[in-house]
Amino acid sequence: MFNELIQQPIHSTLPIHSQSATFYAEQGTGDLLILVHGSLCDLRYWRWQISKLHAAAHVVTISLPGYWPNNPSSTAYEFDLQNQIAAIADVIQQKRQSGQKVYVLGHSRGAFVAAQYVLTYGNIDGLILADPAFPIDSPPPALPVLAQAASLMAEGQDESGLRLFINAVSGENTWQQMVGWFKTMVEDNAHTLIAQSRENLPAISTVQLEQLRELPLLLISGALSPTRYQQSVARLLTLLPHANHAIINNASHGMNLANPKAFNRAVLEFIHH
Repeated sequence: MFNELIQQPIHSTLPIHSQSATFYAEQGTGDLLILVHGSLCDLRYWRWQISKLHAAAHVVTISLPGYWPNNPSSTAYEFDLQNQIAAIADVIQQKRQSGQKVYVLGHSRGAFVAAQYVLTYGNIDGLILADPAFPIDSPPPALPVLAQAASLMAEGQDESGLRLFINAVSGENTWQQMVGWFKTMVEDNAHTLIAQSRENLPAISTVQLEQLRELPLLLISGALSPTRYQQSVARLLTLLPHANHAIINNASHGMNLANPKAFNRAVLEFIHH
């Protein structure tokens, strides 16, 4: 859970680069591993992956368009699913080398963006989805808490809006127990909740999912993740029975930070199978 995050400051040693207005940090050599964050996060979310997995892969953690360190005033124009899919494509095109395998790992909303990238481009060697919440065959159900949080923030009540959203998504009292560096990241991306509340994500059809049947796929769940994520993974496992499934013990939605050793081990076992 977010209240289980590591009590250390944000890593600041890695330079942040940009490619077609997409910001990213990178470390390591080997096969390419692209890390895609979820709501209210950015490239800093993967601190315990880029600092550990770089020994076995060329790890690139990106900030999707609209998120920090992009200018908040441009979020209304940048925060768009197609822009975010294109951002992944741009970074892969720049970083991919001949003979190199490419893997994309997406978390939460980022898992949806990563899947849409594969459905659009389909030129990778493996896909990893951590706590995806996919709309399949029908538009995603409305999340009243998102609209309520966005409304509070539009009125200038940022902290109240963030507390409402975070606690609803990740568990009661998560906001109150959140460590400093993570709260800073969330606050830096608070403006994106308003844009997110206005987007209409398309459903992924069961026919589209057929495109993933030939692609190596890993689904990762937190053992304590909220029901909506567990139900989504269960549905995907039914539709894509070839997928591998890793459950991260002692962790909820933020499983890569709550139990990074187990999370990283699952990723390494998948990309090195």
